[in-house]
Amino acid sequence: MSEPLVVARDVKKVFVHEGKDVDVLKGVDLSVNRGEMLCVVGPSGTGKSTLLHILGTLDLPTSGSITYEGRDVTRLTSSEL
Repeated sequence: MSEPLVVARDVKKVFVHEGKDVDVLKGVDLSVNRGEMLCVVGPSGTGKSTLLHILGTLDLPTSGSITYEGRDVTRLTSSEL
């Protein structure tokens, strides 16, 4: 079996609002194989857009890793992306 196309491991995102930490993503793990489709659903304010921004390399996680074809994109510079 081939390795997954996209892997997210322990992805966390914390925003600061009015001086307080707001945990938006709390350790997301997912794996997507080539050819698979997925749907991200949930109530408003649960981090769906934040997760998609991170998976699409528009934002960085506070911690954790995102790999595409085995390459950790959280460690790439903007020009490498």
